[in-house]
Amino acid sequence: MKRTTLADGVFAALLTAHPAVQAEGLSVEQYIVLSIARLELAKQSWTATQRPPTVEAVAAFFAEYGIEETDYLAFTGANREAIGAYLAAHPDAQARIDALSAEIDQAIPE
Repeated sequence: MKRTTLADGVFAALLTAHPAVQAEGLSVEQYIVLSIARLELAKQSWTATQRPPTVEAVAAFFAEYGIEETDYLAFTGANREAIGAYLAAHPDAQARIDALSAEIDQAIPE
């Protein structure tokens, strides 16, 4: 059974507080929240089907937030330093990303 942490609640609140973001107005905080949600999607898919999320599932995920994956990826490239600084200042977010990444790695068949 997964234990819910305060960080989980904060991330859930941020996701519901920002149901649609525009690519040009995306903040680093919103980017991190989207990244964590994207990892959750990947984890669910790998756990359930032992496959990555479908292209359609990923497109639908980003559409829910009013952004396209290409904009998300462009934001990643253009804001690497700010993203790194945010994660350094928010170790709970970095820990969540690391934990989800490890869970995905474990779910991927060899």
